[in-house]
Amino acid sequence: MFSPTTDPPALGRLFLARLERATGLARRTDLAAPPRWRRLARHAAFSAYRDCVTLGLEREARAVVSRIDHPAVGVG
Repeated sequence: MFSPTTDPPALGRLFLARLERATGLARRTDLAAPPRWRRLARHAAFSAYRDCVTLGLEREARAVVSRIDHPAVGVG
């Protein structure tokens, strides 16, 4: 497990970045993102989430995923 004061190793950062990207795509609501693409993005996000959990980054991954239902102020 990683403590909050340490930076996750490169592999952990890679999977967290992949999770960020996939969740960003999954929450797009514009017409440029067809439903099929959003569904695939959700599958990619789940896969990246499970990878993060396996690496001991569940707390960080949950923080990323929580942003799907709670977009930033002024977005949407």
